[in-house]
Order: sequence, then structure tokens, then C-alpha cells
Amino acid sequence: MAEDPQALTLNWAFGTSTTVRNNIVNLSDGYSEKICYLAAHTAIIYDKRVRRQTFLQGHCNAISCITVTEDRSTIITADVGNESLLVLWNSKSGAPIRSIAKPHKHGILGMDISPDGAWLATVGAVDPQTGEQEIALWSMASIISEANVRPCVITAIPAGDTQLAVRFNMNNPNELISNGKRRVYFWMHQFPSSHRFKYYSPPLRAKDFKQSVGDFVMSTFVPGSTQALTATTDGDLVVWDEQGITAQMGTRATDRRAIKLMRIHSQAITFLSTIGDYIVSGGKDGFIRFYDPLLRIVAWFEDLAAGPILGVSFSSVLAEKVSNAELADTINRFMVPDFVVATEEAKILAVQSASFEEYEASRRKGTLVLEPMITDVVHVVAHPTCAEFAIVGSGGTLQRWDMVSHACVASRTFPKQTPTKIAYSRDGAFMVVGFEGGYINIVNTADLQDLHTARNTPAKITAVACSTTGEQVALADETHQVLLYAYMPYKHIMRWEYIGKSQAHHAPIVGLRFGESPAGQTRMFSLGADGRSVEYDLAGSSPNTGLRVLAHKDFPPSITPAAMAFAPPLQYYRHHSAETLLLLCDDAHKIRMYNPDAQQVVATFLGPTFAGPIQQLVMFKSASSTSAFLAYASAERVVGLLAWPMDGDPARTMGLIAHPGEVRAISISYDGRKLLTVGAEGSINMWDISTATLEAAGESSKVTGVQRWEQVVGDSALVNDLRDYFYYAQVKAQGEDAMAPRQISGTVPAAMVPDLMRAAGFYPSEADIANINNHIAFIAHSRDLDAMEAISFEDLLCLYVNHRPLTEVTQEDIVKAFIALGANPNNGRIGRDQLMSLLQTIGEPMDNQELLQALQALTGASKLSEVMPHSVDAQQFATDVLGFEDTAAAASATP
Repeated sequence: MAEDPQALTLNWAFGTSTTVRNNIVNLSDGYSEKICYLAAHTAIIYDKRVRRQTFLQGHCNAISCITVTEDRSTIITADVGNESLLVLWNSKSGAPIRSIAKPHKHGILGMDISPDGAWLATVGAVDPQTGEQEIALWSMASIISEANVRPCVITAIPAGDTQLAVRFNMNNPNELISNGKRRVYFWMHQFPSSHRFKYYSPPLRAKDFKQSVGDFVMSTFVPGSTQALTATTDGDLVVWDEQGITAQMGTRATDRRAIKLMRIHSQAITFLSTIGDYIVSGGKDGFIRFYDPLLRIVAWFEDLAAGPILGVSFSSVLAEKVSNAELADTINRFMVPDFVVATEEAKILAVQSASFEEYEASRRKGTLVLEPMITDVVHVVAHPTCAEFAIVGSGGTLQRWDMVSHACVASRTFPKQTPTKIAYSRDGAFMVVGFEGGYINIVNTADLQDLHTARNTPAKITAVACSTTGEQVALADETHQVLLYAYMPYKHIMRWEYIGKSQAHHAPIVGLRFGESPAGQTRMFSLGADGRSVEYDLAGSSPNTGLRVLAHKDFPPSITPAAMAFAPPLQYYRHHSAETLLLLCDDAHKIRMYNPDAQQVVATFLGPTFAGPIQQLVMFKSASSTSAFLAYASAERVVGLLAWPMDGDPARTMGLIAHPGEVRAISISYDGRKLLTVGAEGSINMWDISTATLEAAGESSKVTGVQRWEQVVGDSALVNDLRDYFYYAQVKAQGEDAMAPRQISGTVPAAMVPDLMRAAGFYPSEADIANINNHIAFIAHSRDLDAMEAISFEDLLCLYVNHRPLTEVTQEDIVKAFIALGANPNNGRIGRDQLMSLLQTIGEPMDNQELLQALQALTGASKLSEVMPHSVDAQQFATDVLGFEDTAAAASATP
């Protein structure tokens, strides 16, 4: 039986990891033409013949190194980070064979597998707290067969220079070489007689060679020799050899020392390895060169024109023309397997070794395996009417890509400019590109040529939006301004005009949207991190009047918005079908449905809690049904889907790690079948969307009704307490002293909900209570009722889950509140009279009678002076008035 598809399944990955050296391995074996390369936290097996990607997924962090066994049967990947993994993969199927969590405490910086495949050497990442680093030796047989495998040999690396790479000696598998930027270590193990490495690190001083020595990059041993080589950023090779009779006191004759420097590239050496008896180097100059063991150049590939070399990997068989011994009729003929090359420009080339003998330079360029994508992508947007998407890079490049052929169909560069955002018009006829210097370019989608260029702010453009009619373009900049342009008549022609700007926000703008009301009216809103939502008067704005604000709403200071989107229509809701509704996401993991016309929050929903707050939110229609859905992204790592209408149930949402770091942008394809995501590493992932999976997850759940919300609450004791309070509320609603037979209706009056919330430990403000009442009305409307005077226990749990804060108030929060109220920043104290005055005048003010009642309920005192001195700090207020535990005293009392 086939497995159900996931809600999001990776369909294609664009780009490669251009910051990882040796980021590619060649899996070609004479029967298949495959490679495996890295793209952020995913390793990708690419079959060149059928143009298919197989994804090796499981790492949470960006993969830091990759290697493969000699027979190409097993791929090994590792990463650096908190949840680091070492994973062995079957190269045929792409299935994981074995994974080891935290092979080193903070992951692996470099690794190598011995030529016989028996051993794996790893260099761990440095512990950021202690500065410790380790080198380890693992048995490959134990990794595969043992449940709790640990290294056979492990040794701490002396502090001072972080080791970045390690390599086995092909002449003696018991010896290894590692290097950092300034030191090289030679390691020798004698397992099983010893579980520690023996090592030495020969010194290298600039005065020894009368020239400066660049930072070390990679090291390798020379085949069939006692020598070893280290590449530098100056383009030199440091040659190490045994001291012999020149050994100094305290060293052995077999210890190596630097005997010479040899310049082999005009720029930095970025790759160094061996194949057979040859030494292979790659440089920042884009050249690949082969040397014999005597370091005499044998072959060179200098016409690739693909950028600085990151990795070179050879197939496991010799090229067909030299595999026939009869053809190898000349002595010392250059014979190596064909190889693939990865570069810093994200290009992957297939190079035939025999092309070295070609006379024409064009025949020595190699063949492009995958069309490269720019490596500095900052934003992506899908075409609204066809299977294309557009990207911009910080280097000034704008490109259009075909989602089906995975090819670039148009490209343009903006000289000396840094793009930041891009948006399509509703019909896809033009695009708007925003830049760091405040410029915007409106370009024709077909040929990417300018239709209009303008600059009306010197600040960086942080958001771009196009109206549904295609006649307005809005921008937000780094100084919290909103700018508007309109396509309007001028004399006898139509042209783009600058309307004006408005600075209604005093914090970063986190949302800028055009939308249509159910009546077809175009509306524009902005949302700031200052808690302000603004609607602009499009009809009343003109070049003469400027951009006018129509209305604004300030949310309580406790709410810090993070994203905004238009809510999908509620066509089956009689009371909301004709309303414009916005979805506002905040840093408390809440999604609030806001009616800008009534200026009230209609309903509040719990958002995804397995990541940070939602930073991006996009509405789309499902391709497989008539339902609407929402795609979201947190600031880092996680993207996911939300089913609509929302109710706060986590079963109707999903999320996954799409990128190992920042998620810069997301976009939905025109047909709702693909989700595009951009990571900070510059890679773009294209995901298949299966909304049926998400819909089925909620419908097929065996847990329904009250049990569903009990699971979401996650605290059985609290649920039981709430149930008791609910029963008591029913009794109280009927009258505690009533003599008539009790009629348990299973509901309580809606007016008692705030008290039930307080009984559960959630103390809503007056604004919170208003939002709860609005939410009750929304639940009623969802059931086609005009109002709901009483609620069930299931409704109570639903309201509690959606409105309660995810984190409890701490003493640190109270300290911050005191500072915000004007407490002395040096000692954190505020005058008692000043504090009381503030409580009665700002926010949700309390009168003197309410203050005294609250004081008596909290402390039992009838006078303020009994529990509060003339000046008070946050610690005293939290412990003496609010009843918080004195954490400082508790800590000192702990033995």
C-alpha cells in the first residue's frame, strides 16, 4: 500500500552550497551517471541521464562536509550545530543506513574515509564555551552494526588554531593529516592497543622561507612518498617531508618539517586532493591542474570559465577510451577517470579527462550538468498566471525561471544597485523591483526592460506590493514610510506617477498589502511592529494631495505584530461573507482575524508553536479542492501550511524545516500546487503542496470534541480543574440557593467565561475580554447563529487554548514593565504614588475603589501603605503584592 503524500514534499532544489569545500561527490560507475552535491541542509543525488533529483533529508543544520566510499555505495554527510548528525546513506536508493546524533558535541567540520573503507576520521566543531576540539576515528563496521557506537580513537586537539580538514595517508592508513589556518598536525593511531592519537605539529615561520605564508586551506599526502602537501591562500604548496638526519633535539627522524614553498596558482588554492598517482589542485583562478609525485605538472584545465573551484570528484571507472589497454600505447600518458567540478558560482561541470588533448579551447570547457542559479538570492515571487518565478540577488541580478524545465528564461543585471524586493502585477505583465538606495524599477516581464524608474526615498525598500488592478504600486522603506505610485492619464497618454508618501508608523513595517473587498473595492493596508494598522485612502490620494490615511487602529502595547495577510473569504458565513478581514500575526504566536471597518478583532487563533512567530503569511486556493489555505514562514528554518477556516487546532497545521537558517521569502505558484522558499544561504526549494493530506489529518482524527481540545491544552490536571469550575458555574448560573431540581444543560452563560479563565490562571485584560466576546460571536456565526448566550465545555477549552498566553508572566516581565512606566533605571524603583497614579490613568485605567479591592484580594490588606513602601521596585511588587515566589531568596536557600 502506497504511503500518503506529505502536505509539503520537496520537488526541486535550485542552487548549491557555495561556502562548503569538497561539496560534491561523483557516483558515476560506468552504469549510471550520478552525482551527489550539497544544497544547505540537503544532499542531492542528481541523475544526469534522466534529470532527476533524489533528496537526502534529515539534517537540521547546513551540511558541512560530504564524502563517499571507494565503491560509491555509501554517502556520508555531517553538519555543525545543536542537533548535529552524522548520516550514512545508500547511494542507490537515497535511504539512510545509519544516523548518529551528536557524533561530536557541536558537530563535524571535516571528515575523510580511509582508502580501504574501514575507517572514518572526523574533526569536531569547536565548543564555543570551552574552546575544545576533538579528532576521532570511527570503525565503519561498528557504525553500521552497533547500536550505541562511539569512536575507537579520540583525542583533544591543542587549542590555538581550529582544525578544518582531515585526510588519510593513502600509503599508511594509520596516519592522518589535519590543518587549520596556521597549523598542520600529523596524527598516528595504534588501535586497538591505544585509544589515543599520537601527534606532532611542525612549526612554519615566514622567516624560514624569507616570504609570508598564506592561510592553510587543505592538505594531502603524496602518493608513494613520505611527503605531504598543504595548500595556501597565496597559491603556494607547503611541502612537508621527513627530517632524516637533520632532526632536531626532541624530534624524530620520521617527523616531518616544511622543506619548501612552491607556487602553483596565481590566486588562492581552493582544492587539493589526489587521484591515483596524481595530485589535483583547483584554484580561485578557476584552473584545475594535475601534478605527478615529483610535483611536475602533467595536465591542466584552464578553459572551464566557471569560477573559483570548490570541489573535484572522479568517477569510479576510467574513461572508456583509456579503459582498453591496447589504446594506452604510449608510456606516461595522462590517464584519469572523467570528473565533475563544482564552483563558487554554483556551476557543476562534467569534464572528460581526454578533453585535455583537444586543440580547441571550446572543447576543453566541460559540459554544464545543472544550470546555475545566482548564489545571493534575496527574494522570490511566483508568476501569477504561469509556471514561472522571478528572483533577485543582492549582486544586482534579476532572473525569470521556468518551474517545469528548471531553466532560466530571462536575466538582467542592474549595475551598481542592490535589489531587495520584487513583486508581480496581478496579470504578470510587469514586475516591480525595489533597491537598497530607494530606487524602484518597473520592468516588462517579457524582456525585463524598464517601463519606469523612480526614486522618492533614499532609504532601503523593505516591501513592494501591486494592486489587484495593476494600476497602483506601494512601497515600504526602512524609515517606516509607505509610498504610492499610480498608473494614470497624463495629457494624452498613460504613465506612472508618484502619488506621495505617508509615515504613519514609528517602527518597521511588517505588512503591506493590496486587496479587494467582497464588493470589489481595492483597498490598501499596512501593519507596523508598533502595533498600528493603517488603511490608506486610495480614492482620495493624488499627486496634488499626496498619500492620505483613511483610518488607523492601535493595538495594545502587549501585541507586537509580525506579519499580515488578507483573510480568505468566509463565503459560508452569513455574517462575514461581505466583510473585509485581515489576518494579523504577532510575536505571541497568535493569529488575529481583524475587521478594519469595525476596527475590532473578530477572532483570535493559536498559531504554530513549533517554531518562532510567523513572519510571512500567504493565502492561496487549493488545487485539489475549493478550500483556501495559508502558507507561512517563521523567521528561521520553518515553513508550513494552515487549513482554513482556522480554529486553533494544531492538527490543522503543519510545518517542516525548509532551510537551516533564515527564511528570506516564500511564494505560491499560480495554480496553488507549488511553494517556493528562499534561504539565507541563497538556495531555493520548490515544494509540492498536497492540501488533501492536511484536510484528511483533521477529518480522520480519532480524537474529536472535548478530547481534541484536552490534548491541545496538554495538562490533564488543569482540564479537570476547569471541568470542576465549569460544573460549579452551571450551578451558580441557576442559583446556589435554588430549591428547584437542578437542570444541567451542559452550558454556562458566556458572561462567565472571563471568570473561568481567571480560575484557570489566565487573567485577561479588558481588551482580552472584548476579544473573547467577539470570538464567541464568531463561533456563533460559524454555526449560522445570530448570537450565542451560553457556551459548552468544548467551546470553553477552545477559547482558553486560543486566548491564553503561551508563556507565563515572569519577574523579568515585571521589571521591564517598571522601566517602561518610568522607574529609575539605576535601581528600578518607582514612587508608590506615581505607580498608583499611572495605574489609574494609562492603559486600561482602574479607579481607586478597584485598586483597593484588588489589593485586598491579593494581600488581605485594606491600605496600600501596609504592603507597599513609599518607593517600590519590581521585586518587592512581585513578591509582596502579586505573590510571586522570591526567586533570589529561594535560590540562596537551596543547598
